[in-house]
Amino acid sequence: MLLLLAAIPGCSALQPVQIVPQFDAEAAILPQTGTVIYEKNGITAMAVPLNDVKAVDAFGILMFNRTGNWVSFKRKDCQLLDQAGNVTKPIDRSQESFFLGKNFKPKLPPEFKMELFRHDRTLRAQGSSVALPREDIERTTIMPNHRTQFFLYFRKRSIKSSSLRVIVPKVRNDLEDTESTFVFKFEVRKD
Repeated sequence: MLLLLAAIPGCSALQPVQIVPQFDAEAAILPQTGTVIYEKNGITAMAVPLNDVKAVDAFGILMFNRTGNWVSFKRKDCQLLDQAGNVTKPIDRSQESFFLGKNFKPKLPPEFKMELFRHDRTLRAQGSSVALPREDIERTTIMPNHRTQFFLYFRKRSIKSSSLRVIVPKVRNDLEDTESTFVFKFEVRKD
């Protein structure tokens, strides 16, 4: 049976991979969880690779609004860029149960909260996520001094690529008429 598996093309894709942060002078990196943190225009954005999810390339995204205004973005516009220049959109919610199973509940690494608190105590004091009524159902809105957390799942790109970029584009502050794009840089290490 082992010989048969070795002879099947693509079985090397079963080799375990770890998605780890790539050095970037503009980012803060939390070493224990591999969280990449950027701050732009009063918004703190974080991406945490979820290496325990094997069926897809998974990331937890947290955004803290430190501005005095509401900010918004569209989750469906997020992308994954691999080293070949291929852009992948997140799998949609209807496909999540196919890839992840019916009762899958995403979780951030258990050490994340303590590591984040050590990095920046003010983030822990930020308000919780708040569901807001909105005209555009696809747009996520974050109130001043509040946060949002969501998960992005992409079809496996880490099998073929050693460099991945998670892009959260067009985070808009309507009052100041500014837009921020966050590009989180990761590399893939095969175990």
